[in-house]
Amino acid sequence: MADIRLEGVRKVFGGKVFAVRDLTLTFPSGSVTCLLGPSGCGKTTLMRMIAGLEEPTAGEIYFDNERVTHLSPSQRNIGMVFQYPVVYRGISVEENIALPLMQDKHLSPAERKARIESVMETLDLTPYARRDVSTLDNGTRQKVAVAREVARQPRIILFDEPITNVDVSSKTQLKRALKRLVKQHDQTIIYVTHDQTEAMTLADEIALMRDGVI
Repeated sequence: MADIRLEGVRKVFGGKVFAVRDLTLTFPSGSVTCLLGPSGCGKTTLMRMIAGLEEPTAGEIYFDNERVTHLSPSQRNIGMVFQYPVVYRGISVEENIALPLMQDKHLSPAERKARIESVMETLDLTPYARRDVSTLDNGTRQKVAVAREVARQPRIILFDEPITNVDVSSKTQLKRALKRLVKQHDQTIIYVTHDQTEAMTLADEIALMRDGVI
């Protein structure tokens, strides 16, 4: 896990549209911080800068004391879960979660298996372990996307409105699963939402964002 520190971070599009305005703040190590605000307030742009998918117009981003402003996403050791489930169709739930772990040469087969089983249990995915993800509903596929990122054990996980585009029943299940998840793992988590109840359910801290300012 790692502190995320922003110093004077700004993002301007087209030279005149301020998406994020000179933010200086710290997301504490090992905490769950919800970025709460309406659509278009700059939440997703800020997340993309932290992830390395967008470069700030000005300012610096640090993970602990390491300046990461100009590092690529792969160099930052971050997990990301988006609004729509990013999964690999045609293979099983278990295989989806295992894919990124196969690249970690430091993990033994036993350690890899233990990680996969642990995260499937936390997210209620064990009954679907050998199911092709293409046969699952949207909410369950989103759980698979979450499980894959958590199993990698990155120091930071960014959630960008992960339950927005699932049905009501799946939302309830995902909220419960995410609540268990954040209690059982010690990654630094930033969770973007426009839902105040969701934020209060999951967060250690809530940062209110409006017009690019917190």
